[in-house]
Amino acid sequence: MDRIFVRDLEVEAHVGVTEEERSKPQKLVVQLELLVDTSAAGSSDDLNDTVDYGQVSIEAADEIRGSSARLLEHLADKVVTRVARNLRVVGVTVEIAKVDPPIPETLGSVGVRVERSFER
Repeated sequence: MDRIFVRDLEVEAHVGVTEEERSKPQKLVVQLELLVDTSAAGSSDDLNDTVDYGQVSIEAADEIRGSSARLLEHLADKVVTRVARNLRVVGVTVEIAKVDPPIPETLGSVGVRVERSFER
């Protein structure tokens, strides 16, 4: 199966368990990988024969910004559900990381990776 990916999509959102976390937007970095058969688009050179990664990026960002999720797991699941609306997508991996989490340790980021496949 072929893959379409979106790397390092930056979105600010109110997410977190504590009121302190949710009081201001946090920078999230999102990775998306979609399993798609791209053979038709490879032959036709027509956007209608594939998944528009620009549109997927916008929809994922909109879903994240508009969410009231407390957990990254829930937020990632909402993005999976949104991406799965496109029937060309037979699988998706969504990774969401908090860049500067409120953790009293030195670290780069924390996050989740959710992988789903769909029977089409």
